[in-house]
Amino acid sequence: MTATSYLSAVRTHFLDGTRELLSVLMNSTSTVEANLALQLLRDDIPEKVLVSACNIREVLAALPSSPFSMRVDEQTLIKTAGLRRNIAIYEKDLEDDLLLAITNAGNLVLDIIIKDDDEKYFWNSVPIDDDFVTSEVLDLVIDSDYLLDAVVKLVQAMGIVFNPKFYMSLEDWSLDYAEDTFATLGDLF
Repeated sequence: MTATSYLSAVRTHFLDGTRELLSVLMNSTSTVEANLALQLLRDDIPEKVLVSACNIREVLAALPSSPFSMRVDEQTLIKTAGLRRNIAIYEKDLEDDLLLAITNAGNLVLDIIIKDDDEKYFWNSVPIDDDFVTSEVLDLVIDSDYLLDAVVKLVQAMGIVFNPKFYMSLEDWSLDYAEDTFATLGDLF
């Protein structure tokens, strides 16, 4: 399955009543917070959708955070990712009128930037603190059929290994993160 199919499953439930908890589940760097959000959502959202949200979380967690080194030179990146140079950035138009751009210095990627009309959003805060991506970018990822796949393809074009975990059930996800959750809870007390 592709990240886009996971997004379409989550998109229908990314509404006012569940939006905040789904955001925490998909985007929080804390496994405790994600697990608590998952438990609170279990009664309101079908398991298949929650598994999709957990898989989106794994995709976001597996993407590199800025700044990071790419394994290719600029010319190779331009050719393989279909980018064009615009002043000091490389950019690409997506099918839904978003613009995906990177700033770099040689093979060091300084930022991934998403432009929506006149608004610019950085992929993640530097350094990453509470969330894998900024909240504005998460909203764009959920709303767009193209953005997440474009970023994944961009990272792969950079020669970066991208191999997120995928789950078939909530039990698989819970078992995988049980040790981290208990360790973090133990540190709190």
